Amino acid sequence: MQKDTSPVAPPVPLATNTTMGGGWQASASGAPSKSETGPRTFPKAHQRPSMSKVILRAVADKGVRNRVSLVALKKAVASTGYNMTRNSWRFKCVIQKLLDSGMIKQVSGRGYSGSFSLGKEQAKKIRAKRRQQRRRRSGQRRSGQGRSGQHRSRVGSKQGQKQLFKGVRRAAKGRRK
Repeated sequence: MQKDTSPVAPPVPLATNTTMGGGWQASASGAPSKSETGPRTFPKAHQRPSMSKVILRAVADKGVRNRVSLVALKKAVASTGYNMTRNSWRFKCVIQKLLDSGMIKQVSGRGYSGSFSLGKEQAKKIRAKRRQQRRRRSGQRRSGQGRSGQHRSRVGSKQGQKQLFKGVRRAAKGRRK
């Protein structure tokens, strides 16, 4: 009895693997099935802002000169949907990264604990944004009429005339004294 030592040929794929999207084999007819033709779509997971953005927003909302404790930052991050028992190591890394980059500064405490406020660069950016918002608001008032809807409705009415007359009388009374 002799053993057969001839090499075995590798199995031939039904279609090329590169055209069919990686290790998937095509059907027996060679044509791709409906599920393999289009791009695969997955249901979108709940999108939440990055942890560093949440931390910066929490510190910025407090103000430039005010400080935020570590516990308050953890609560802010947890309120956006992060599980803080699982992601406490990530939170530490993000805090350290923000401290190293100068976006926030540690006002009190050592290491990971204490309270934090905005760094100089971030404070400048936030001040500039607030100035722009104020300018936009004041520009909207100038473009429209200066009075709110309540006062505007009184201008031609009898009640408006009474208010006007009352103001004139008060002014005249003040001059008499």
